[in-house]
Amino acid sequence: MKENINIQTFSQLSQIFKKKSWKVNDTESSSLFNRISRTLTLLDSKEQETFLQLLNMMEYYTIFDYESLLATALKKMVKEMDSKKFLFSPMLSDRNNSDIKSSMLVTYLLKSNTIQYDSFLSELKMTLQMDLTDAQIRNINRKKRYLVLIDDFIGTGASAVEAAEYFISKGVLEEKIIILSLVTMTKGKELIIEKGFHFFYAATSLSLSEKIDSYIEEDKIEFERNVEVISKKIGINVQDFWGFKDSKAVLSMIRVPNNTIGAFWKAKNKLNVPFPRFS
Repeated sequence: MKENINIQTFSQLSQIFKKKSWKVNDTESSSLFNRISRTLTLLDSKEQETFLQLLNMMEYYTIFDYESLLATALKKMVKEMDSKKFLFSPMLSDRNNSDIKSSMLVTYLLKSNTIQYDSFLSELKMTLQMDLTDAQIRNINRKKRYLVLIDDFIGTGASAVEAAEYFISKGVLEEKIIILSLVTMTKGKELIIEKGFHFFYAATSLSLSEKIDSYIEEDKIEFERNVEVISKKIGINVQDFWGFKDSKAVLSMIRVPNNTIGAFWKAKNKLNVPFPRFS
């Protein structure tokens, strides 16, 4: 794909890949490098510069990061809650939906060797549940134990609050519910704390607005205008420009959250999508 973009752009793209330790594969058509390159060929030089800046801001968490992030969040939780007995359940706002969710994967990782053989975490009594029995609810409420709702990413925080409210409706006391996430956005963190839930996480992901907060006002306006122009050129609908509820996330977990700006996970031509969000 090198022949379809100029040397300067190719060099800048290669440097970003090197910085982020992404594999540069410019021979396989479906590689990340070539998907991004095809997107760049649709843009003029100013738009290419903006897209490369966006790419440089991109936070990319792979499955290999999950265990260390999970261990970090768990240790924060245990130290503050002063308990060793926890029931864990995937963070599902709709428990009648049978779709496989990333929260189920994170819940299962609690059984991984990295967690089970950690000198600190191995002392915990962790029970994994999809739902709770009446007896378990009584035990949580009466004894020194907690229900932990767990996920890999929290964006707006609305789904996390819905998941917590489901268990409150079943009789779990609000103060006995913990929300735990590997990564969270500021917006989600603020909502969960406002609602009064215990909340622990390993990393915060800044929105695009937060990442460009140090820009002068004119540069902020121009940058976001360029993102909108890019989005139109690659065939994205207006409602998807800035991600779910205008979250303006700039990250990918093992699956790209729909909070992420559309230019990274949507396009008219699916072969050009840098970080596809598979259904």
